[in-house]
Amino acid sequence: MALARRGRPLFAQLKPVCGIGLAGGAISLLAYGLVIWAQAHGDLATVAALRETSILIAALIATLLFHERFGRLRLIAGAVVLAGITVLELASP
Repeated sequence: MALARRGRPLFAQLKPVCGIGLAGGAISLLAYGLVIWAQAHGDLATVAALRETSILIAALIATLLFHERFGRLRLIAGAVVLAGITVLELASP
């Protein structure tokens, strides 16, 4: 779709960021593979709880690096995520 709309200049626009995009894709694939491996070899509840911490890490990155507000709504959402992780960990034998 982008190629149809922009034509050949699209390739010139993509060239400076192509390496970053490929690196991001490779890291994403590696992360997904690690999650699948952890789910196959570990306790599923523990792995699921650990995965949910990525939401909190993303909120911290948004606040620290991108200067987004960490307002009351994000604080409540973070507390709910932490409560869910705690329940999962306490429920696992």
